[in-house]
Amino acid sequence: MDNILISLGGDCSVERNQLLDRYTYVFGVDAGTEHLYKLFFQPTHIIGDFDSIEENTKNRAIRDSAEVLSYSINKEQTDLDIALQLAKEKLIKNITIVGGEGKELDHLFANLITISSFHTSEEITWLTKLETIIFSNSNQFHLKENSIFSILPLSAINNLTIQGAKWNVLNQNIPYGSTKTLRNIALSNQVKINVEKGKFCLIAKN
Repeated sequence: MDNILISLGGDCSVERNQLLDRYTYVFGVDAGTEHLYKLFFQPTHIIGDFDSIEENTKNRAIRDSAEVLSYSINKEQTDLDIALQLAKEKLIKNITIVGGEGKELDHLFANLITISSFHTSEEITWLTKLETIIFSNSNQFHLKENSIFSILPLSAINNLTIQGAKWNVLNQNIPYGSTKTLRNIALSNQVKINVEKGKFCLIAKN
């Protein structure tokens, strides 16, 4: 099955051993291209308005035969929006995202909202060195035993069930904005989560 690695600008703490050996597509989103080279990946595409990428990095990607998708700096979409839409056009269901961390909270929160609104049937994993953020429709999540995890409601959640955790939940409605499902503990390397309706992401400590 095809997969894709999308590298965003901003800080990137992920380490090479957290990633696969290869991906079908490797997208450098503007300055995120620089993270790819530091992680020993060669981009297949570089995407964005290129307002933050180093010129040397852009030229290197071009020499490496990356497809260049250039957009106006005055566009109404973010570079991440464009990258995700391109992944959808290529029918990619397994998406790994790195980068996009840092102190610019508007960018950080916008990335989270963008991924949440995009997610339908895809398996999306946003990786940092210390956390893994998962957007998935699966009911089985593979976590480290005794690791801390949180379910972050991105809408109201109907009939949430959690099994395999220190604090299990059975068919409970979780209002949007609730903190009830934060800071749980996995009792094994597999936690089952079922939701009848609603959106959430799972944030796990690595």
